[in-house]
Amino acid sequence: MKKQHGFTLVELLVVIAIIALVVVFAALAVNAARAKERDASRLANVRIVQSALEDYFNETNAYPEGELLPLGDVAQSTCLASEGFAGDCSTAESMFLRIVPGTYEDGLDGLVTCGEPSRRAFCYTVLQDGESYVIHFELENALAPVGLQAGVNCATPEGMEAGICAE
Repeated sequence: MKKQHGFTLVELLVVIAIIALVVVFAALAVNAARAKERDASRLANVRIVQSALEDYFNETNAYPEGELLPLGDVAQSTCLASEGFAGDCSTAESMFLRIVPGTYEDGLDGLVTCGEPSRRAFCYTVLQDGESYVIHFELENALAPVGLQAGVNCATPEGMEAGICAE
C-alpha cells in the first residue's frame, strides 16, 4: 500500500481561513491607524492656525474678520496676511500664515460644514468685534488625552474643547 503525500481538503480550507482572518484583522488595524493619523493631522493644522491667529492678534489687536469661513478654501482663505484671510496674499505687507491648512475630508461625517457651496472644513468665526474667535472642527475618534471627542470640537484663544463652542 502506497502512502499518499499532501494535504487533505479540510487542512487546506483551515489554512485558507486562518490566512483570511489575518488579512481582515490587518486591514482593520491599518484603517484604524489611518483614522488616527488623519485626526492627528487635523489637530496639528488647527494648532497651526491658532498660532498664526495669535500672531495676527498681537500685531493688530484684533482677530481677522470672518463668519463661518472655511479655512483653507482656495477662494477665501488660502493665506493669512495683514489684511486678514484671503484667497491671494501675494501683495500683502506682512504674512502670518502663507498656506492656511484645511481639513482632511476622508472619514468625516459632515457634522461641521461651512462656505458656499457648503463643504466639510475648519469653520472660523470672529466674535466680540475681533476680541475672540471660534474654529469648529470634526474628528473621527475621541482624543481623551486632550479632552476632545469624536464629532464636533471647538478651538478658541483659550484652547480646545469638546463639543460646539458657545458663541
